[in-house]
Amino acid sequence: MKKTKIHLSPTEMDLMCNASIILTKNKILHQVKLLLEELQAEMLETNFEYDTNNIFAIPPKISKGENYLGLPYLVLDYPRIFTQSNTFAIRTMFWWGHFFSSTLHLAGQYATTFRNKIENQYQLLSSRDYFIGIQADPWQHHFEETNYKKISTMPEIQFQEHCSQDHIKIAAKWPLMDWPVAANHLFISWKMFLQLCFETNSKKY
Repeated sequence: MKKTKIHLSPTEMDLMCNASIILTKNKILHQVKLLLEELQAEMLETNFEYDTNNIFAIPPKISKGENYLGLPYLVLDYPRIFTQSNTFAIRTMFWWGHFFSSTLHLAGQYATTFRNKIENQYQLLSSRDYFIGIQADPWQHHFEETNYKKISTMPEIQFQEHCSQDHIKIAAKWPLMDWPVAANHLFISWKMFLQLCFETNSKKY
């Protein structure tokens, strides 16, 4: 066999020979999964004072992958209504090297049903540093300017224009260094999204 022409840099060689790197990575991902499982349990134990229209009929699901833009991720979807035409989902995400995020994703009949309620919460979402999706592809999750725009940087009329699209995505993110309080941030965001959609009175969330 001919000598290979594929070469590794010294840094790549060091990484390849260091098994502890992958073992540590696997341990971290296991801990993230435990965090999401605890969050999922808290979601399942939550009682609501309002009708949620059976959106919890499908149980929650934790999924993982190794290659969202080249990096590992875990997601917890609950509620998770995904059909060809309609979507009502709240996605909690961990993305290696980047962030924790919480996203409300509405499409089809759910976008139509809840659009006005979302539009009316410009001040609240703006004050809490939430973003709105501006990308035609609803399955992108990064926070680059081509995908999300911070609501506080736009006038209310522009926010409402983005809410008029076929799908609506409202999201927030937190740095991974917020690990000690990440679950609390994510749970509060999850509850707030549900209140925005289903709460009928005018109380602050």
